[in-house]
Amino acid sequence: MLPGSYKNKQKTMNPNAPTSVLWHWLARPRRSLVARYTLLSVVVMSIALIALAIFYEQLAKDLLNRLTGERLDAQALSTANRLSSFLDDRFYQLSALSNHPNMPDFITDQSRSSSDVDSLLKLEGDLPFLYGVLFFDEHEQLLNVLPGQAASGEPYWTNSQWSVAGLPSTRVGDVEVIGPLLPKAGRSGGLLIRKLIRSGRTDHGASIALHLRLASLTELLVSAGMSGVVAPLLRVPGGVFIDPTGRVVAPPTQWREGPQILPGWQLVFSVQPGAILEPLNDARQWLYWVAASFIGFILIVFFTLSRQLRARVSTLLQGAHQLSMGDLGYRLAEQPHNDEIGHVARAFNVMAERLARVMENTVRSENLAVLGTFATGVAHEVRNPLATMKTTVQALLRREQEPERRMLLSDLGQEIDRLSHVTSDLLEYGRPHPAQPRAVDVAPLFERIARQVAADSQAHNIELRCCTEPGLQLYVDPEQAQQVLLNVCLNALQASPDDQMVHLRAEASGERVRITVLDRGCGISEADLQQVRQPFFTSKARGTGLGLSICQQLLEANAARMEIVSTLGEGTQVTLDFPGLSARAK
Repeated sequence: MLPGSYKNKQKTMNPNAPTSVLWHWLARPRRSLVARYTLLSVVVMSIALIALAIFYEQLAKDLLNRLTGERLDAQALSTANRLSSFLDDRFYQLSALSNHPNMPDFITDQSRSSSDVDSLLKLEGDLPFLYGVLFFDEHEQLLNVLPGQAASGEPYWTNSQWSVAGLPSTRVGDVEVIGPLLPKAGRSGGLLIRKLIRSGRTDHGASIALHLRLASLTELLVSAGMSGVVAPLLRVPGGVFIDPTGRVVAPPTQWREGPQILPGWQLVFSVQPGAILEPLNDARQWLYWVAASFIGFILIVFFTLSRQLRARVSTLLQGAHQLSMGDLGYRLAEQPHNDEIGHVARAFNVMAERLARVMENTVRSENLAVLGTFATGVAHEVRNPLATMKTTVQALLRREQEPERRMLLSDLGQEIDRLSHVTSDLLEYGRPHPAQPRAVDVAPLFERIARQVAADSQAHNIELRCCTEPGLQLYVDPEQAQQVLLNVCLNALQASPDDQMVHLRAEASGERVRITVLDRGCGISEADLQQVRQPFFTSKARGTGLGLSICQQLLEANAARMEIVSTLGEGTQVTLDFPGLSARAK
């Protein structure tokens, strides 16, 4: 809420009214926006809940007595266990028959029937839940039927062609569940469980099936459900619903899914909402009026607050518009409220600053790419003439006898060497080589650096003191890492006065290794510190300004970072953050 609008609201409200006091308490400027909305919602909803609790207290008791979810879940689990146990027993019974050693001979020549197979089949056929035992050939044609005690209708007492073609089929392991065969006039419902007949590990193509009563399975549903409220059903393949008596029923309007018995066979509960909601019908109209009143009040309150919020959001929209127009220097004014809008405004300013830096870095990268291409071209054009000049000077120097001219030719050769070094730096900057990282021991690397800078350090009586933790390893290109360290150490030696000391240290930092080069030399000014990594920037009389630029390229190629901290007149600390060998393993 804007300060001006808040003052106007104070003028128009009566401070002595209770609603005005509540409004001022909720709309305090220091209270966050979410807190105001939350407090207001809590007050409104508390009143609504108190009113609703009075109406529903008695009704809730009645609902708890009629329906409890935990009881229904327990019944569903118990019923599913009974159904699964029944089917598991039938699967075991079928496996015993299909794996009987004399069963293949019985199928091949039933005239030479085996007494043990006959006895076993007759025993199984007398079970009340079994219509009979069926035998099929490899083409799923019916070979033979053995009627059981409950056998009726096809295929037992008729000679018509009977087939399972077109019936739903699912597999449970090596058992095929076929059906269900839905009940109709002259036929009871059933299902088949079929399995190939085996002798050892040999399949004989023929199969044996148990023709089960569908009602024997659905009768296990009787104890589930709640009278008048919830009725158990069995949903079978094809989306058909079957009641506990084994008859097909119409799909219920509302149901709750239970556990799955077999693929496509699921226990469901038909819910009769009328028996539950009937006690609520008398109070429904009153509840509608009460709820509508509360909703109207909430809409009025939120409309008032949203109008105040719109004024503050318009400031954010103005900032986004300015940013989209390319004004990266636009910043939102400091918000007087420490709420969500204030947080968004500060986040917007941070985003604008970062976006400006990203754009600046992008432009800088493009400029450096163009500069690198230009530097490479210049180096190529200059290198060959320099080589010719060097050869000519060396030839003249061998023939010249006069000391003064020999000195001039020698100086000229040194200048040619310096220009050749500059062109080499230009080529390396404009055409860097890709890194080939591998494990590098820090201690031997420090020893090589110390030997390479020994001449410069001894000339000025400067000691390079190396210190590293034992066993430290980098995962970098060894030549590029050596070039970076050599350049940084030479800069430290050149910046240090005589009889001083330069420290070269290495230590582990998590999965990375930090190498620090510290000198007590002249230091770098704040203005120069922002430009030391720019190409061709140098404070040395005969420097090329490419040393740290090349180092920066090599560090980026090896996933490393460089940080420079310096105080003018006190010294400089350069920290190189390299990936360690453990980071590479991950």
